[in-house]
Amino acid sequence: MVEAWGRERPDVDASSIGIITPVWRLAAIVMDHRAHVLAAHGLDQSHLDVLVTLRLSGAPYRLSAGELSRRCRVTPGATTQRVQAMERLGLVARVREEPDRRTVHVQLTPDGSSRLDGIIAEVMAGDEALLVGLQPDERATLESSLRTWLRSLETGAARLPEKPL
Repeated sequence: MVEAWGRERPDVDASSIGIITPVWRLAAIVMDHRAHVLAAHGLDQSHLDVLVTLRLSGAPYRLSAGELSRRCRVTPGATTQRVQAMERLGLVARVREEPDRRTVHVQLTPDGSSRLDGIIAEVMAGDEALLVGLQPDERATLESSLRTWLRSLETGAARLPEKPL
């Protein structure tokens, strides 16, 4: 593909395709695989994000709705939708802070914690199966390179192109 673009548009540096296209395709494969695992539990990736965020917050596995939105990097409206869906499944509960009850916390229920333990084991086993073709040294190199790339994008060290209007 890089060679073809070089032939068709020699004025455009298409070398990024050699990295971006495999990353994009890998992401699609990983997300499809995870979606299949999570669907067996009536969940999707957005639900897993909330459950894992609560679990990794430490006991009592509870965060304010605002903090949960920040950590999941979604809007408060998206958090409300996710929490409502998981509340219906008994995985989380909304708890109002005493005494004024204006602050709403989202807390992982004991059933949610127990179910998450099984689900996360399945997700990690599936993720591990996707890495089967990589040797330990290749995995370490790939992890380091991806971490460096992600850090440079998240911290603004790399200059991103302007988003189209």
